[in-house]
Amino acid sequence: MSDLKTQIRAARDERETGDPKKALEMFLEIDKSQLDPNQVFDYLGELGLTYWHLKDYPKARTTFEEALAYAEKTNNKSYSAVALRHLARPEFNSESPDNAVSLARQARDLAFEAGRQDLAWFDHGVVTTLIFNKASFDEIKKWFDIEAEDLYNTSRNTKDDIAKWVWTCGLLIDRSHVFDSIADLYIALMIAEQFNLARRKEQIEEMISKFNNK
Repeated sequence: MSDLKTQIRAARDERETGDPKKALEMFLEIDKSQLDPNQVFDYLGELGLTYWHLKDYPKARTTFEEALAYAEKTNNKSYSAVALRHLARPEFNSESPDNAVSLARQARDLAFEAGRQDLAWFDHGVVTTLIFNKASFDEIKKWFDIEAEDLYNTSRNTKDDIAKWVWTCGLLIDRSHVFDSIADLYIALMIAEQFNLARRKEQIEEMISKFNNK
Protein backbone atom coordinates (compact mmCIF):
# COMPACT_ATOMS: atom_id res chain seq x y z
CA MET A 1 0.00 0.00 0.00
CA SER A 2 2.87 2.37 0.70
CA ASP A 3 4.04 1.82 -2.90
CA LEU A 4 0.62 2.95 -4.13
CA LYS A 5 0.85 6.06 -1.95
CA THR A 6 4.24 6.78 -3.48
CA GLN A 7 2.77 6.31 -6.97
CA ILE A 8 -0.02 8.80 -6.23
CA ARG A 9 2.49 11.33 -4.91
CA ALA A 10 4.78 10.84 -7.91
CA ALA A 11 1.89 11.34 -10.33
CA ARG A 12 0.82 14.48 -8.49
CA ASP A 13 4.35 15.89 -8.59
CA GLU A 14 4.58 15.10 -12.31
CA ARG A 15 1.34 17.04 -12.87
CA GLU A 16 2.56 20.09 -10.95
CA THR A 17 6.15 20.20 -12.22
CA GLY A 18 6.15 18.23 -15.46
CA ASP A 19 3.73 16.91 -18.07
CA PRO A 20 0.03 16.66 -17.07
CA LYS A 21 -0.63 14.11 -19.82
CA LYS A 22 2.10 11.87 -18.45
CA ALA A 23 0.67 12.44 -14.96
CA LEU A 24 -2.73 11.23 -16.16
CA GLU A 25 -1.14 8.07 -17.56
CA MET A 26 0.57 7.53 -14.19
CA PHE A 27 -2.72 7.90 -12.32
CA LEU A 28 -4.59 5.56 -14.67
CA GLU A 29 -1.89 2.91 -14.25
CA ILE A 30 -2.69 2.72 -10.53
CA ASP A 31 -4.95 -0.20 -9.67
CA LYS A 32 -7.74 1.56 -7.80
CA SER A 33 -9.05 -1.75 -6.43
CA GLN A 34 -5.80 -2.19 -4.49
CA LEU A 35 -6.04 1.15 -2.68
CA ASP A 36 -6.89 1.12 1.00
CA PRO A 37 -9.85 3.24 2.18
CA ASN A 38 -7.58 6.13 3.19
CA GLN A 39 -6.05 6.28 -0.29
CA VAL A 40 -9.21 6.10 -2.41
CA PHE A 41 -10.26 9.69 -1.78
CA ASP A 42 -6.78 11.11 -2.33
CA TYR A 43 -6.57 9.22 -5.60
CA LEU A 44 -9.93 10.52 -6.84
CA GLY A 45 -9.11 14.09 -5.85
CA GLU A 46 -5.73 14.07 -7.57
CA LEU A 47 -7.12 12.33 -10.66
CA GLY A 48 -9.94 14.87 -10.91
CA LEU A 49 -7.50 17.76 -10.58
CA THR A 50 -5.36 16.26 -13.35
CA TYR A 51 -8.38 16.15 -15.67
CA TRP A 52 -9.08 19.77 -14.67
CA HIS A 53 -5.55 20.88 -15.58
CA LEU A 54 -6.00 19.14 -18.93
CA LYS A 55 -9.25 21.10 -19.36
CA ASP A 56 -11.29 17.89 -19.57
CA TYR A 57 -13.95 19.44 -17.37
CA PRO A 58 -16.67 16.77 -17.82
CA LYS A 59 -14.33 14.01 -16.59
CA ALA A 60 -12.97 16.28 -13.86
CA ARG A 61 -16.44 17.04 -12.57
CA THR A 62 -17.52 13.39 -12.68
CA THR A 63 -14.41 12.38 -10.73
CA PHE A 64 -14.95 15.09 -8.09
CA GLU A 65 -18.59 14.03 -7.74
CA GLU A 66 -17.40 10.45 -7.19
CA ALA A 67 -15.02 11.80 -4.54
CA LEU A 68 -17.87 13.67 -2.83
CA ALA A 69 -20.04 10.54 -2.84
CA TYR A 70 -17.18 8.62 -1.21
CA ALA A 71 -16.75 11.37 1.38
CA GLU A 72 -20.44 11.29 2.25
CA LYS A 73 -20.46 7.48 2.35
CA THR A 74 -17.59 7.49 4.85
CA ASN A 75 -19.02 10.51 6.72
CA ASN A 76 -15.69 12.29 6.48
CA LYS A 77 -15.92 16.10 6.82
CA SER A 78 -12.36 16.62 5.66
CA TYR A 79 -12.97 14.69 2.44
CA SER A 80 -16.27 16.50 1.86
CA ALA A 81 -14.49 19.83 2.24
CA VAL A 82 -11.97 18.94 -0.47
CA ALA A 83 -14.59 17.59 -2.88
CA LEU A 84 -16.81 20.66 -2.47
CA ARG A 85 -13.80 22.96 -2.91
CA HIS A 86 -13.15 21.34 -6.27
CA LEU A 87 -16.81 21.37 -7.32
CA ALA A 88 -16.94 25.11 -6.55
CA ARG A 89 -14.55 25.85 -9.42
CA PRO A 90 -15.95 28.40 -11.90
CA GLU A 91 -15.54 25.96 -14.80
CA PHE A 92 -18.26 23.79 -13.25
CA ASN A 93 -20.58 26.68 -12.39
CA SER A 94 -20.56 28.89 -15.47
CA GLU A 95 -24.32 29.37 -15.31
CA SER A 96 -24.57 29.63 -11.52
CA PRO A 97 -21.86 31.83 -9.95
CA ASP A 98 -23.89 32.03 -6.73
CA ASN A 99 -23.67 28.25 -6.41
CA ALA A 100 -19.90 28.39 -6.82
CA VAL A 101 -19.65 30.83 -3.89
CA SER A 102 -22.00 28.71 -1.78
CA LEU A 103 -20.00 25.53 -2.40
CA ALA A 104 -16.70 27.30 -1.68
CA ARG A 105 -18.02 28.66 1.63
CA GLN A 106 -19.37 25.23 2.60
CA ALA A 107 -15.99 23.73 1.80
CA ARG A 108 -14.16 26.29 3.92
CA ASP A 109 -16.54 25.80 6.87
CA LEU A 110 -16.12 22.02 6.75
CA ALA A 111 -12.34 22.35 6.45
CA PHE A 112 -12.28 24.51 9.56
CA GLU A 113 -14.54 22.10 11.47
CA ALA A 114 -12.35 19.18 10.42
CA GLY A 115 -9.23 20.96 11.67
CA ARG A 116 -7.49 20.91 8.31
CA GLN A 117 -4.12 22.64 8.19
CA ASP A 118 -4.48 23.86 4.59
CA LEU A 119 -7.18 26.48 5.13
CA ALA A 120 -5.40 28.88 2.77
CA TRP A 121 -6.32 26.63 -0.15
CA PHE A 122 -9.98 26.79 0.85
CA ASP A 123 -9.75 30.56 1.32
CA HIS A 124 -8.35 30.79 -2.20
CA GLY A 125 -11.43 28.91 -3.40
CA VAL A 126 -13.72 31.45 -1.72
CA VAL A 127 -11.79 34.41 -3.17
CA THR A 128 -11.81 32.88 -6.66
CA THR A 129 -15.57 32.35 -6.61
CA LEU A 130 -16.25 35.82 -5.17
CA ILE A 131 -14.26 37.35 -8.04
CA PHE A 132 -16.14 35.08 -10.46
CA ASN A 133 -19.45 36.27 -8.95
CA LYS A 134 -18.39 39.95 -9.12
CA ALA A 135 -18.74 40.42 -5.36
CA SER A 136 -17.95 43.76 -3.72
CA PHE A 137 -14.33 44.87 -3.35
CA ASP A 138 -14.68 44.94 0.44
CA GLU A 139 -15.97 41.35 0.58
CA ILE A 140 -13.19 40.07 -1.67
CA LYS A 141 -10.52 41.99 0.24
CA LYS A 142 -11.81 40.63 3.55
CA TRP A 143 -11.35 37.07 2.34
CA PHE A 144 -8.02 37.89 0.77
CA ASP A 145 -6.76 39.05 4.17
CA ILE A 146 -8.06 35.83 5.74
CA GLU A 147 -6.26 33.84 3.04
CA ALA A 148 -2.98 35.67 3.68
CA GLU A 149 -3.06 34.98 7.43
CA ASP A 150 -4.01 31.34 6.94
CA LEU A 151 -1.26 30.91 4.35
CA TYR A 152 1.32 32.21 6.80
CA ASN A 153 0.13 29.78 9.46
CA THR A 154 0.02 26.91 6.96
CA SER A 155 3.53 27.65 5.68
CA ARG A 156 4.92 27.20 9.18
CA ASN A 157 3.40 23.74 9.56
CA THR A 158 3.40 22.01 6.19
CA LYS A 159 6.25 19.82 4.96
CA ASP A 160 4.77 19.80 1.46
CA ASP A 161 6.91 22.42 -0.29
CA ILE A 162 5.20 22.03 -3.66
CA ALA A 163 1.77 22.67 -2.16
CA LYS A 164 3.07 25.61 -0.10
CA TRP A 165 4.44 27.44 -3.12
CA VAL A 166 1.45 26.59 -5.29
CA TRP A 167 -0.76 28.19 -2.61
CA THR A 168 1.55 31.21 -2.36
CA CYS A 169 1.22 31.74 -6.09
CA GLY A 170 -2.54 31.44 -5.65
CA LEU A 171 -2.50 34.19 -3.05
CA LEU A 172 -0.49 36.46 -5.36
CA ILE A 173 -2.94 35.73 -8.18
CA ASP A 174 -5.74 36.80 -5.84
CA ARG A 175 -3.82 40.01 -5.05
CA SER A 176 -3.54 40.78 -8.75
CA HIS A 177 -7.33 40.53 -9.04
CA VAL A 178 -8.13 42.46 -5.87
CA PHE A 179 -5.71 45.31 -6.54
CA ASP A 180 -5.71 45.12 -10.37
CA SER A 181 -1.91 44.87 -10.35
CA ILE A 182 0.41 42.98 -12.66
CA ALA A 183 3.25 43.25 -10.11
CA ASP A 184 1.95 40.31 -8.07
CA LEU A 185 1.75 38.17 -11.20
CA TYR A 186 5.42 38.72 -11.93
CA ILE A 187 6.33 37.80 -8.34
CA ALA A 188 4.19 34.67 -8.67
CA LEU A 189 5.93 33.86 -11.96
CA MET A 190 9.33 34.17 -10.25
CA ILE A 191 8.21 31.68 -7.60
CA ALA A 192 6.75 29.29 -10.17
CA GLU A 193 10.00 29.31 -12.15
CA GLN A 194 12.17 28.98 -9.03
CA PHE A 195 10.31 25.90 -7.79
CA ASN A 196 9.50 24.44 -11.21
CA LEU A 197 5.73 24.77 -10.80
CA ALA A 198 4.95 24.14 -14.44
CA ARG A 199 1.16 24.33 -14.21
CA ARG A 200 1.25 27.56 -12.22
CA LYS A 201 3.79 29.01 -14.66
CA GLU A 202 1.48 28.33 -17.61
CA GLN A 203 -1.49 29.83 -15.77
CA ILE A 204 0.39 32.96 -14.71
CA GLU A 205 1.94 33.58 -18.13
CA GLU A 206 -1.54 33.43 -19.66
CA MET A 207 -2.82 35.91 -17.07
CA ILE A 208 0.10 38.31 -17.71
CA SER A 209 -0.62 38.16 -21.44
CA LYS A 210 -4.29 39.01 -20.86
CA PHE A 211 -3.33 41.78 -18.44
CA ASN A 212 -0.99 43.36 -21.02
CA ASN A 213 -3.67 43.17 -23.70
CA LYS A 214 -6.35 44.98 -21.69
